[in-house]
Amino acid sequence: MVTAEYAYSHDLEIAMVAQMALSSHLTLPDDLTGKTAGLALSPTARAVLAALDQQHALALLEIISASDVAGFSIPAFAAITSRWTPAELISVMLGVPSAATADTWPAVAAILQTQEKELPVLVGQYVFDHQTTFINDLQSYLTALASRFSATDFSSADAAAKSFKGHIETRLKTNDPLALAEDLMGKQFRNRGPYQRFYFVPTFFGPTIRLFGKQQTLFIHVPTQPLDQAAIVTAWKALADETRYQLIRLLDDNGPLRAVDLADQVGFSAPTISHHLDVLYRAGLVHIEPVGRAKYYSLNRARFRQLELVMQRLSEPKPRTR
Repeated sequence: MVTAEYAYSHDLEIAMVAQMALSSHLTLPDDLTGKTAGLALSPTARAVLAALDQQHALALLEIISASDVAGFSIPAFAAITSRWTPAELISVMLGVPSAATADTWPAVAAILQTQEKELPVLVGQYVFDHQTTFINDLQSYLTALASRFSATDFSSADAAAKSFKGHIETRLKTNDPLALAEDLMGKQFRNRGPYQRFYFVPTFFGPTIRLFGKQQTLFIHVPTQPLDQAAIVTAWKALADETRYQLIRLLDDNGPLRAVDLADQVGFSAPTISHHLDVLYRAGLVHIEPVGRAKYYSLNRARFRQLELVMQRLSEPKPRTR
């Protein structure tokens, strides 16, 4: 039986902050950089995470997503993997379920290659030999980060989460969970399961991220405030280019697409298209979904809805003041 539920907690938000701080593909908001400054993580653990990051793997969130997301707590993070083999841990972090049954690192490496995934030999063997040490390092990092947050840091998020919970639970009564997830992300998924369980997790600190294995976890960015002036200007600047607008139209009609697919249709080189897509991504106008070594781009329709509200407010006549 497929189940779906809403999940929100301060610990999930803190885990999102930790993932953003440890990933080169996510941007930590300026007002949160002080929370992570100076936090210790062993050089070996950083090397493992850096290798996973090269594969666009969000290791912390993948581990959490493979567990009881609604019941997640930072003190119990290490316990999630206590019964996993090293192969199961690597398969979860890289999103390659077929590697979970291997019993040696070379066997895992061979399976990863068939899925266009790879890790340096020393990194993979370290996880096999020192799984507990690696996980305990992550546990210590999360615990230290959590100690820097207080309830007041979540006051705005808690209020928005309460409203969002009602919205999700109402829609789950009549909507298929996968269709609801697609609507919330504003895109059609290439990976469609089947999934045993769906989690819908609002995040006020992080971006919208979809993770999937046996179950799907959708972290949905929910702004606690309307777009600020800088975000609005950045979005309009990104759109004020003929090539980027053409990419937006193509993604609207045919997405998700790879950069090379767009390059073929637009007539520019792949590096040029990748540059324009990066501008659109940084403006929050497109999503990126890694599939193997490829990256598929699609519109962030939620951001366009926010811009639509801006235009709506500007188009409404205002009473004149004397």
